[in-house]
Amino acid sequence: MDRQELILYGLQISDWIGIVEIVVTSVIGIWIAVAVQNNLTKSRYLKEYFINEVKEIRDLYKSFVNHLYKGDKSATDIKDWFKIMSERTQNLDKFLHQKYKIDDSLIKSKHAEIQQKVTDYDEFNENYKEPTVKFTNSSKNDILKLHSELSCVLTQRVIDINAAKNRRKFFSKNK
Repeated sequence: MDRQELILYGLQISDWIGIVEIVVTSVIGIWIAVAVQNNLTKSRYLKEYFINEVKEIRDLYKSFVNHLYKGDKSATDIKDWFKIMSERTQNLDKFLHQKYKIDDSLIKSKHAEIQQKVTDYDEFNENYKEPTVKFTNSSKNDILKLHSELSCVLTQRVIDINAAKNRRKFFSKNK
């Protein structure tokens, strides 16, 4: 081989091999960085979605308890609100379990306890057909205590979501 054949555009073959190596390494590095960043972004976005759902439940409960305290809700409205929130809390706990293996149902359980207690109060049952239900001071204090406990549960759930790792699914050919 002639020395001129080994030189292309003023570079020797070893120089071309070095350039190709740099390009390939750079492309692989960029591909890995983008893939990892996309994974982290998707994971963080999903966690933020669940955290926002917990915050929304907190806000809805705050407003609801405010209405109970003021006595401007009917028994039917209260019962319907509890039904809607039951579905919402059940779905949230279910998806948190599926995605992050968060096994207990803190929110759903505390919601069920609040629902049970509020609908068991004499004021609720005695005024079921009335336009509004007025709770006694004792019942209001119980409701506020339950709301405080719910706030702790919701805070714990945010901590659990932030600490959770994605649940990886591995599929076999037999499934």
